Amino acid sequence: MDFQAGVRARLLANYDVRQIADKRVTWLERPQLSGLPAVTLQVVADPRPQNMKGFEGARSTDVQADCWAATYKEALQLARAVISCLAGPAEIEGKKFGNAQVTGQRDLGETVADGFVHRQSVDLTIRHVGD
Repeated sequence: MDFQAGVRARLLANYDVRQIADKRVTWLERPQLSGLPAVTLQVVADPRPQNMKGFEGARSTDVQADCWAATYKEALQLARAVISCLAGPAEIEGKKFGNAQVTGQRDLGETVADGFVHRQSVDLTIRHVGD
């Protein structure tokens, strides 16, 4: 399992995230008619550390998790659930994750045709092994 599939699988397997966002966790784009609340993910930086023998097994990847909802309260609840899910170490289908560190969180949003959509944007550095 690669990194992106592993992060998504962790979030979908988490009870608190599923209670709020159901299966609406995607990489890069949020399908227009998929509904809210939802989580979109994107890799911001993925350095590949090396030593004299080649690539190191463990590395840190920076991910932005955007938590979308119709209300500020629900966006914040979803952000907290995402943070709680990814903060601790885990292994899912053979993919090993270390602790994730929250490096930032912002209040954002946008006006759409039927009102305002709230967004909590969370920056995470996720430690993991392999691709």
